[in-house]
Amino acid sequence: MMERLRRIRLELFNLKTKARKIFSRAYEDLTMLIYYHDLKKKFQLLIVASNNLLLADREISREEAFRIMNTRAN
Repeated sequence: MMERLRRIRLELFNLKTKARKIFSRAYEDLTMLIYYHDLKKKFQLLIVASNNLLLADREISREEAFRIMNTRAN
C-alpha cells in the first residue's frame, strides 16, 4: 500500500504542487530531483528509485539547492 502511494505521489508531484523541475541527476539506480515552486518560492529535494518509487522528499533552502546543483560529479 505504501509503495503504491509513493508511486502515485511521484507521478502527481508536479501537477499537485505546480512546481517545476529545475535539476535532475542520476546515480546508478537512484535519481535526485530538485523542484522549485515559483509562487511559494520553495525548493523541494526528491530521491527516486529506478522503479519510480519516491524514497525521500524534503524542503531545502535556496542555498542548499544551488550547492547541490553546482556540485560536479567525478
